Order: sequence, then C-alpha cells, then structure tokens
Amino acid sequence: MIRRRTALALALVAPLCVLVGREGLAQGRATRATTFRVMTFNIRYDFPNDGPNRWPHRLPVVAKVIRESGAAVIGLQEDKGEQIDDLRAHLPGYEFLGRGRNATGSGERCAIVVKTDDVRVRDSGDVWFSDTPDVAGSNTWGDRYPRKFTWALLEVKRSKTSLLVLNTHFPERDDGNDPANRVRGARLMREWLDQRVPSRERDKVAVLVLGDYNSQPDDQPRALLAGEGSGALRDAFVEARAPEKSPGTVNPNFSGARTNSRIDWILLGGPLRARGYQKIDEQVDGRWPSDHYPVMADVELR
Repeated sequence: MIRRRTALALALVAPLCVLVGREGLAQGRATRATTFRVMTFNIRYDFPNDGPNRWPHRLPVVAKVIRESGAAVIGLQEDKGEQIDDLRAHLPGYEFLGRGRNATGSGERCAIVVKTDDVRVRDSGDVWFSDTPDVAGSNTWGDRYPRKFTWALLEVKRSKTSLLVLNTHFPERDDGNDPANRVRGARLMREWLDQRVPSRERDKVAVLVLGDYNSQPDDQPRALLAGEGSGALRDAFVEARAPEKSPGTVNPNFSGARTNSRIDWILLGGPLRARGYQKIDEQVDGRWPSDHYPVMADVELR
C-alpha cells in the first residue's frame, strides 16, 4: 500500500521506463527494475446542474491532483475538448493523447496524459467499440453514444523498454445502454491486445490498461480482461494487496461517501508489477476534484 503523507504529497517514485513498438513489441527490455506511478481519473463532464462543483471550480484542484501526484502516465475519462484545453494551460510539461469519440472529433476523449520529462510518445491512436472499430465515431452496437479506447506506445527516455497503454470508459449501466456492450468492449480490447502482443512475448511486453469500466470486479468484463488464462492482465488493487475496507472509487454527488463500488481499475500485463496502490479520497483545497476518486498505483517494470 502507498503510505499517505498528505492527501497529495506523493512524489514520483522513479522516472518512467520505456515502451513498446509495433515491430517487435518486446524490444528493449529493462536491465534493472524501474518504478513509476500511474493514475486513472474520471474528471466528470462540465454539467451545468453541478452548481458549486462545476468544472471551472474544480479545474484548479484536478490539475493539482495530476501535477502533485507525480504520475508519469494518467488515463482520464469524461474529458471533453474544452476541459483538455483547460488542463493543458494548467499543466505545462504534459502531453495529451486521443481524440473525441464522435466522428467530428467532439465528445469524450479518454485521453492518455504523459509527463514529457519522463516519457516519449512513439505512436498513439483510437479504437471504437463497434463492428467497424477503425471507423471514427462508429457505434454499430447501439449505445447512446459512441465508445472507444485510446492507446499509446510510449518510451521512457532513460531506458530502452516499451510500454503499451490503453485507456477507456465503458458505457454506464443505464442511460439507454445495452449492458452486454461492456462485455463486448472488454472482449474487443482483449482481442486487440492479443493481436499486438503475441503469446510468445506476453511475459516480456509491459502493458498498462486504465479506465472507468462501470463494472464491479466480479462482473464479466473484468473476467475477460483480468481473468484466468494466457495473456490475462492483473489487477493492481489485488496485486498490491490494497485494503479491502471501502474500496469503492465512486464519490456519489461529491459527498465523500465510502462505498464498495470499485469500478475504476488499473490493470497490468507482462513484466509490470504493482508495488503500491492508493485512491485520493479526501478533499483538495476544500473541494472534491470529481465524483470519482482518482486511483494510483506504483508499478515496477523489470
């Protein structure tokens, strides 16, 4: 477990390592362990009826959480273009990857954010949850909105090891969505990873999957991604032996409630190992950053 000194004083454990390329994903293995911090963070849309919790009020503390966490790789959810523009202005030294989920590039992005002092971006893209996953904005599964995941191939500047990162936001349980589409989305992600990380390389290629899955750990989407079998990912919460009491990551109505609804996960593959886990479940400068608690893990790459 990551020990809390203050709500945010969480220095980067070590510079980030390096990432993975399409030609030979296992190229450039680390010669020694490198530890760094990662985060998944649903920052919530700017809803007018949020009143004092609207985005302009929360922006400074969201930026502060990201900056002072020391995380080298962050997956955001519910991040629209205007919010990303705001965060760019508050976070010099970070690069934001991913486009909006709609055909025009508008809508939620599921951005992957990297700290440029530590990480070099080698490639990135987006895949839609549909029968035509390479078509921007496609939504053949019939959810209310198009859904997707963003991927990035990263390289840490001081090593020659690769890291493949995916970030997503599965459909909510209501709002006109088919519950089966969370399962279909998880299956598509697993198949996409299987195609890019051959079985012979799965113990060599570092994979990081971040997201708000709108699913509980015992639901089928997690079984598809982090269940049994070759190529299965591992849950950082489980691997780091995080406390089981009130593990929920949802902050309903900005209330600070402690729940068991753990729907935001950090999943690991290959030589990544979780050495610590924490969620920020306290107010920052007297304000809740979001209606989700940011989740972090210290991961070791050998």
